[in-house]
Amino acid sequence: MKKWVFPELDVDMIRKLNRLYDIPLFTAMLMTIRGITEEEQIRDFFSEDGEFDDPYHIKDMDKAVDRIRKAIDSYEKICVYGDYDCDGVTSTSILYSYLDSISANVTYYIPDRYSEGYGMNMQAVEKLKNDGVELIITVDNGITALKEIEYAYELGMDVVVTDHHKPLDILPKADAVVDPHRSDETGPYRDYSGAGLAMMLVYALEDNNYWVIENYSDLAALGTVADVVPLTGENRRIVKNGLITLENTERIGLNKLIEKAGVSELNSGAIAFRLGPRINASGRLGKPDDVVELFLTEDEDIAEEKAELLCTLNSNRQSIETGIVRDIGNMVKDDPSITENRIIVFSSPNWHPGVVGIVSSKVTEKYGKPSIMISEDGDVCKGSGRSVEGFSLVDAVFACSDLLIKCGGHPMAVGFSIKKENIEPFIKRINEYADKLPYMPLYSIELAKDLKPSSISVDMVDQLGHMEPFGCRNPTPVFGLLNMRLDKITPVGGGKHLKLSVSKDRAYLSLIMFSVTQEEFPYSEGDILDFAVTLEKNVYLGRESVSFRVNDVRISGFDVEKTMLGLQDYELYKKGIFNKEKHSFFPDREYFALVYRLLRKEGKKIYTVDTLCNKLGKDIGVFRLLIILDIMNELHLISYRRDADVLYIDMCEVSRKTDLKESGIYRKLEEEIGNAGKT
Repeated sequence: MKKWVFPELDVDMIRKLNRLYDIPLFTAMLMTIRGITEEEQIRDFFSEDGEFDDPYHIKDMDKAVDRIRKAIDSYEKICVYGDYDCDGVTSTSILYSYLDSISANVTYYIPDRYSEGYGMNMQAVEKLKNDGVELIITVDNGITALKEIEYAYELGMDVVVTDHHKPLDILPKADAVVDPHRSDETGPYRDYSGAGLAMMLVYALEDNNYWVIENYSDLAALGTVADVVPLTGENRRIVKNGLITLENTERIGLNKLIEKAGVSELNSGAIAFRLGPRINASGRLGKPDDVVELFLTEDEDIAEEKAELLCTLNSNRQSIETGIVRDIGNMVKDDPSITENRIIVFSSPNWHPGVVGIVSSKVTEKYGKPSIMISEDGDVCKGSGRSVEGFSLVDAVFACSDLLIKCGGHPMAVGFSIKKENIEPFIKRINEYADKLPYMPLYSIELAKDLKPSSISVDMVDQLGHMEPFGCRNPTPVFGLLNMRLDKITPVGGGKHLKLSVSKDRAYLSLIMFSVTQEEFPYSEGDILDFAVTLEKNVYLGRESVSFRVNDVRISGFDVEKTMLGLQDYELYKKGIFNKEKHSFFPDREYFALVYRLLRKEGKKIYTVDTLCNKLGKDIGVFRLLIILDIMNELHLISYRRDADVLYIDMCEVSRKTDLKESGIYRKLEEEIGNAGKT
């Protein structure tokens, strides 16, 4: 269940952009929604080669450049210390290849995800010292490595930190700390990826020579899109330039990867869904050094071998991911209360630590809540989490830092290591943190506009291309198709997906809903539904048409936001946190009879919360409905299970009249409401 957010359209501004800048109305609408209305913003947004900010505006960039130039001039041994994800390996490749190209004495080091974990560690620092390294330059890590950096200095090495993650209250004691998220940062832009920041460091080392952008923006674009940082301002320029460079990249390994990934059109979507996962697969299941070698090699055979390896690893990753998702489904069946926590945490010794972060994204999307997946591997376990917009998961994790070995991340994504014995205390503590909020932020989809079906055209899809590249803070626009009649449901793709034939006002559309079977689809032919869709262009036999991909669907006109908040009240009540203001939702016998009659009439069925509430009447409310279902389940009137907003209900054989007071749930609620009335 997701909250749909429609912006208020400034019609006057849309017409102004159309009139002054000859921007098509549909494009002008999208620009207005995203706040791109000033002449400088418009010029910057559509520019193919906009000027980059002076990297020296970033705090400590001058110190970093001075120390690195000193190392180059003195032929000190330099180590670029990277990370194993896509952002980390592209950062490493950018800085290492630049330093190597100017004949610096340089090597690189990427820690092993499993034996070392994220960021700097003492053993690696010792190894680098023994290898004769005199200067460590971190990329995409280092901002929280206070002890490790101090140890490096004790061993006689210097450190320059370049990172884009959130700092602790204390900065590391390094020769330079280049992190745009420093509290004292005064630079004009803060949202770089690690790769973007590495490129800006090279840009500064080359005195802002534009050839740096032409040579390294392809790798910087890969890291920027894959790390899901905002595609606004400087990042948008990096990705736009990077996509142009990618089209003509001289990196033979990258060309091989593009070919083997089946990429026909290079855009941000190709990076996010085709190239990025393959690059990340190396750090998850293989050796990240393979990716660096792929980017740097000039040997066709090595390029072929490494590109093929990444594709194989990605296929293996998909298989492992499917198994973890299956395990989670079984866990929820065995204990549905897991998903009633405000922050959902799953843990297992059977999960590959390199894949749990991807699965966490799927869990957050399904349940609309922050989630954390923990891979138990011996005494030290690895956790990875994803959040919803508006809730800083990294702050929640930092609030439990005394239970953790290491932690770091962004508001929307975290990673940490933890001793196995601390997992249960961690789950309790992080949810106590979340339970202090009156309501958690709702998982939302921002829709650009509701479209009139008869007015949709291929030209609209073409205009969407003006808004590329899409990504974080500039997402692919989602549109509403409201009050559509569902005429026909047709399984496609061997039954794995659905084609939904819908109509309104004599306009007939075919929508595709992926990864949903007919048995899982809770709506029926004849229902009046609202759809959230993305638009794509389809070309068949030379004929162009618009295709529609369904992102979400709900009963037309249903108050989903109210239902989502009611679900939070219900889940807090289940945890023993009673809101006395909710006593008006006490389910009297009239409501029990209403629910029981409907369920008995329909028999075994899968519902969603909105479909069942809608059938019963909107005044029943989700809090009251779910309490009724719990009581009926306890009294063996029904067999019932809830998974997110999906309700699996089967009727039981009943041989005698049932008294509601036989239910412990009913008696407890009646007592609490009575006590609430006395206060």
